Amino acid sequence: MSSPIILNEALEKIKQLKSAYYFRRDSEQISLYDSVGRELSEDIIADSMSPAFDISAMDGFAVRICDSYPLRIAGKVYAGDTIAKIKSGEAVAIATGALLPEGADAVLKMEDAEVKKDILYGKVLMKWENVFRKGSDYSTGDRIFEKNHRIMPQSAALLYSLSIEKVPVYKKTRAGIISTGTEIYNGMIKNTSAVLIQGFLKEIGCESVFLGAVPDDFDKTKEMLLQACEKYDVVFTTGGVSVGERDFVADIIAKTGELLFHRVAIRPGKPIVVGIVNDTPVFALPGKPTGAFTALEMVLRMYFTDMPRAMRQFVINEDVVLPENGFEYILFVKISHNTANTMGYIGSEMKLFDKEYKTAIISASPRSAVVEGYVITDRDIERGEKVNVYLFS
Repeated sequence: MSSPIILNEALEKIKQLKSAYYFRRDSEQISLYDSVGRELSEDIIADSMSPAFDISAMDGFAVRICDSYPLRIAGKVYAGDTIAKIKSGEAVAIATGALLPEGADAVLKMEDAEVKKDILYGKVLMKWENVFRKGSDYSTGDRIFEKNHRIMPQSAALLYSLSIEKVPVYKKTRAGIISTGTEIYNGMIKNTSAVLIQGFLKEIGCESVFLGAVPDDFDKTKEMLLQACEKYDVVFTTGGVSVGERDFVADIIAKTGELLFHRVAIRPGKPIVVGIVNDTPVFALPGKPTGAFTALEMVLRMYFTDMPRAMRQFVINEDVVLPENGFEYILFVKISHNTANTMGYIGSEMKLFDKEYKTAIISASPRSAVVEGYVITDRDIERGEKVNVYLFS
């Protein structure tokens, strides 16, 4: 059997797969208020300008830069007032957001102003200083968003300013989920990995359907997989991806389609399989729940979103000894008192092992991944060392 591919190589293959398949979905028009988290199916072009007028960006005084101080304060304008006028030798007190008076071309900040009765003194200004210029946010014909942009709350606000009520977006990715394994099919163990995948897909804005479990049978597994690949945008399977006598999934993908890779040099999560069957991406995950979660997070998340995890440095609370070189190990950690507490160690609430990191045990423990983040390392770590933690929120 060939060696696992490195994580970066796997991610590059996922990137290529996404380029070919992810945006093949049909589009639909939805309400602006339902659009956050969805992806635009076409460019958005402005048919107006913003702001429509020159606006004061500060509280202060509207002035003409060609005039010299002192200036006579001739009035006040607030946001919502109609446009005032300013004459030579005059200044007008102005509030943030108010329309710049006709004739004015700068705003003196309040903190830079000196007022004696109705007479203003201040600093020399550049033209348009502290002014939000007409059309500077966007003008008619500007491309505001490119096709495929994932809409954020601030994106929705900008779409609203463009008077867009119906937003063109891709339909949600539809995923079918199959669980393999006689122990799952017979109900001997709980099917936690299927619940995990559905939660992962919901969080990133996809729709999913659990299609059922299939026993360790080559033909039955093949039949269910082929049927799923006819109906869904992507298909997930759990279990049957290792090297055991009844691990059929990789062989089925290879014989019915194209096997892109089998096994990635990460622990947990190593026995992940990615392929294409009936022109449909297939993501086959390890059966152990935390192994499945790690494969989702480290490899497959990139297919659905380009948004990186936030990262912060913390001090680690345990010595970590890796069992084998040549892998990137994922250490799940809880954060407390500016310390990364590695799950599974004696010092954590689970107490599964000491010193050497036991990925087989972590892989089987759903509890071990209920944490604030994770560390990626390919070397031993000493207690008290600063580590990069990738945060889930």
